[in-house]
Amino acid sequence: MNIFYGKTCLSVAEKRWIGTAAHEKRRGSGIEPFCNRIEPPSILSSSSPNWQFVRISGITESIQKQIWEGWMAAHETTLMITFGLYLVALIVIGYLGERKFSRSYNDFVSAGKSLGSIVTALSAAASSESAWVMLGLSGLGYAKGLAAYWAVIGCVAGFAVNWLFVIVPVRRISGVHNSLTLADMVEDELEDRKKMLRIIGSIVIVFFMGVYVVSQFVGAGKTLHGMGLMDYRQGVLLGSIIIAAYVLMGGYAAVCWTDALQGLLMALIMVSLPILAIVDAGGPMRIHSVIQSAGLEGFWSLKGLSIWGSVGFIVGQLGIGLGYQGMPHVVVRYITVKNEEEGRRSGMIATVWGILVLAGSVTLGIAGRVLYPVLKDPEHILPKFAAEHLPPVLAGVVLAAITAAIMSTADSQLMYAATSLVNDLWLKLTKRKVEERHLVLATRLVILVMTAIAIFVALLNVKVIYTFVLYAWGALGAAFSPMILSMIYFRRFNKWGALTNLIVGPLTVIIWNNIPVLNQAVYELIPAFFMSLLAGWAVSVLTWRRKP
Repeated sequence: MNIFYGKTCLSVAEKRWIGTAAHEKRRGSGIEPFCNRIEPPSILSSSSPNWQFVRISGITESIQKQIWEGWMAAHETTLMITFGLYLVALIVIGYLGERKFSRSYNDFVSAGKSLGSIVTALSAAASSESAWVMLGLSGLGYAKGLAAYWAVIGCVAGFAVNWLFVIVPVRRISGVHNSLTLADMVEDELEDRKKMLRIIGSIVIVFFMGVYVVSQFVGAGKTLHGMGLMDYRQGVLLGSIIIAAYVLMGGYAAVCWTDALQGLLMALIMVSLPILAIVDAGGPMRIHSVIQSAGLEGFWSLKGLSIWGSVGFIVGQLGIGLGYQGMPHVVVRYITVKNEEEGRRSGMIATVWGILVLAGSVTLGIAGRVLYPVLKDPEHILPKFAAEHLPPVLAGVVLAAITAAIMSTADSQLMYAATSLVNDLWLKLTKRKVEERHLVLATRLVILVMTAIAIFVALLNVKVIYTFVLYAWGALGAAFSPMILSMIYFRRFNKWGALTNLIVGPLTVIIWNNIPVLNQAVYELIPAFFMSLLAGWAVSVLTWRRKP
């Protein structure tokens, strides 16, 4: 017999944890990540099959806390071993990258432009999403129902535009100029001899990516702390040190290889768990019945929103895809892919990855409505489901996947920001002749310093950092997406138009986000993108001169 109280289900054997501090559950589920220590964690789901429930009262908070501590004593070792093996794999990849790609500077920062379609696709896709795709998007599915698929459409459209219209031209242009970075390519293609684009673009990249790296370190700390494996500070230190270790050793190649592994892991989780969730929830018809009763079956209109409110939500979700063409740490994958054909294949693979992972995340959230009708924080649906439906080893794999989503973004941004400082600013502006081994050393030192600064800020847990994070995706997307698309397809586009993009895009994002009426109407990237695009075109036309 099991005892069900509120959202907590306890078997008779589990009650013994109160006295014995350890007992294996017959379902073998994992822990609940991100649990609030004030509220008792849900040990088993009341919707799990083959469990009989009777309701009793009087389970005190202290008893529930003892149960949680007993569960941790039973499963913490298994989780730590599983997660530890994953971290060891990352270090091994970093070591292999160091052995193969640390002999020259070009190898260290671009893997010798030798990466194939699969590594390029998975690493670009994983690094563009971060933990949002696993936690935020599944939470959106839980909260908004079928309407959350608009976010999937917007993101997949971003992948598809890159595949069909961006990757091959970027590889062709960068190949002509032998570019290593986005700044190299833009400066040479637009003939910016005064290096204005390089300077301003690098400042924008380093600032917003630096803020992003801090937020990813914070996310790693909170994830590991929420899992009960260590406190927040230890989580920040462990996550950041592991990332820095393999980036320092293997450089860009290690970043891409580890991101490819992490992208594959994310795909496996977000394909398998939604299927399991649908089965456990009673099938598609049962899920549809529940979301219909909750008023979440609307795809074109949302519960509690007017027509214009629904339109604003839909447009905002579709607008997320506008940032994909301009993320520097993603675009650099297209610059360094082996050739145009490999680039074309990588775009197709990344688009398929996006469909599977993004749709799977929303589907898991919707199925979670049946399994957990009342959930305080919708973004906990993935770790909660894994904790209650998977054995500890597989729960550890899910923990690794969530952390992988964080790491795949942080390592890419850390590597690109360091390359931007060393290559785009120091080396190209000073025009010094530096030995390649010294350039590799300089890049490693910058990575080390940036990691130390990011760790320091993350440990302070300064709230203002989250304000800048809100701007980061929008600011980078509004600055660089219009620039790259215009550079490829607008014949009269010039350096002055690109400079306008770098100013108008981020400025519009910041202004729009700080005016409540505008911010509540539509996601700031959408107006910022089009204002930046049109302003860049207008300035280019006004300043255009026919080449002799």
